[in-house]
Amino acid sequence: MSYEFMNLKTNNGVGIISLNRPPANSLNVAIVAELERAFDEMAAAEAVKVVVIVSEIPGFFVAGADIKMFNNMNAYEAWEISGDLQRVNQKLEDMPKLTIAAIGGYALGGGLELALACDFRFMAESVIIKDKEKIPTVGLPETTLGILPGAGGTQRLARLIGAKRALYYIATAKNIGPKEALELGIVQELMPGNELNEKTIAFAESMATKAVIGIAQAKKAIYQGYNQENAVAMQIEQDAFMKAFASEDASEGLKAFVEKRAAVFQGK
Repeated sequence: MSYEFMNLKTNNGVGIISLNRPPANSLNVAIVAELERAFDEMAAAEAVKVVVIVSEIPGFFVAGADIKMFNNMNAYEAWEISGDLQRVNQKLEDMPKLTIAAIGGYALGGGLELALACDFRFMAESVIIKDKEKIPTVGLPETTLGILPGAGGTQRLARLIGAKRALYYIATAKNIGPKEALELGIVQELMPGNELNEKTIAFAESMATKAVIGIAQAKKAIYQGYNQENAVAMQIEQDAFMKAFASEDASEGLKAFVEKRAAVFQGK
C-alpha cells in the first residue's frame, strides 16, 4: 500500500510510521486519510507488536492543522472535520498494541492531539532547525484562532493533567517546553534530539519482545475501566484477565517462572 505523506516499515516487531509532509507535517484532509489507512494497516499486521510515529521533518513532529483547510468552511463542515479527526485518533488509541509518539520537534494543535492519542510520548530536549538549536514546544493554541481543539484535545489533555490545568493551557494557548511537559506528565521521557528516534525505536523493540497480548488487555482494562463505576471497571478487568490468561504467552510465562528461566513470548 503506497502513501504520499508518510513511509511505513516494520522491523523487529515494531511498525514505524514516518511522517513526511514538508515543511512541517501540517494536517490536511489527505494526510489524515493516510493516517487512518496506516493505523488500520498497523493494527492488522501480525508482525507488528508495537507502533511508533516519528517525523522525517527536522524540528517538527506535526505543527498543527493546515489552516487553509478551514478557509470557506461552514460550521457544519467544521463539525464533520472534527468528527473525522476524532475518529482517526480514536483508532490510534483503541489499537490493541502499544503506540508511541517520538516528538522530535514542535507538536502543536492537531499534532499534540495526535500524540495524545498514543500510549506513550517521548520528546526531544532540543532540535536543530536550519542549523540553529531550538527548544521544541507542545501545545493547543486553537483559541488564538477563535476555535478550540477539535480532534480530542480537550478530553485527552484533561484526563491526562486534570480539567483545570487543561483549561488553563487551552485558554491561554501557552506553549509547553520539554521540562514542563515532563513535569505535567504530558510526556514520559526526554531525550537528546539526535537520539530520539533511535532510542524510541529501541524501547519499542524491547517492548515487542514482552507479553504483548497481556499488555494489550491491560491497556484495554485501563482505558475502558477508567472513570467507570468500580463494579463495571472490575468486570472489564476480569474479562481482560481471562483473555490474557487464555493466551499462549500466559502459558509460557507461567511455565518459565516455575522452571526458573526467561520466558520467550510469541505474541500469541
